[in-house]
Amino acid sequence: MQLPDKPYLTAKEVAELLMVSTNSIRMWTDKGLLKAETTLGGHRRFPKAEIERLIKMRGSPSADGKLPTVLIIDDEKDLAETLAAGLREAVPGLCVETAHDGFEGGLKATTAHPDIILLDLMMPGLDGFEVCRLLKREPMTRHIRIVAYTGYPTDENFRAIVEAGAERCLAKPVRISTLIGALGLSPQATKEG
Repeated sequence: MQLPDKPYLTAKEVAELLMVSTNSIRMWTDKGLLKAETTLGGHRRFPKAEIERLIKMRGSPSADGKLPTVLIIDDEKDLAETLAAGLREAVPGLCVETAHDGFEGGLKATTAHPDIILLDLMMPGLDGFEVCRLLKREPMTRHIRIVAYTGYPTDENFRAIVEAGAERCLAKPVRISTLIGALGLSPQATKEG
């Protein structure tokens, strides 16, 4: 990922670089996850160094070379296992756990210590919206990045899950290459063994 050669970036430029919506950038800034400066006209500008910091934090291998741990929460067991296998194959060394309902997912979020959760929205019982809200309320889990996905890709669902605390929402079916980008795994991470 090549950053533009200028000291500040617009919200649109940052969104394109990180493959998220400008709404996600706005929410990250409002929550203090991304620092911005405001122009006299009221527009946000993002320092290049801040974007570099966020890129490193979003799932690239850490300084010790450790890849992030991913937890997939989906009541469709076959789909969850297929996605897990696809991610493990595409990113050797990536730790991927699965949970097959919202309750089990919440428990695993506290025991497996994932860095990222891939969360289905429509599950019986505890749905993805509620799981996201609960995880973002708890000090022990609020730092976990959440990327949602759904077979019901409506503007309302996308807006509601981002408001609940997810970074973004993808439409099913989801390609592994799309997931790798959404999870923020760098191309070099996919080549490490």
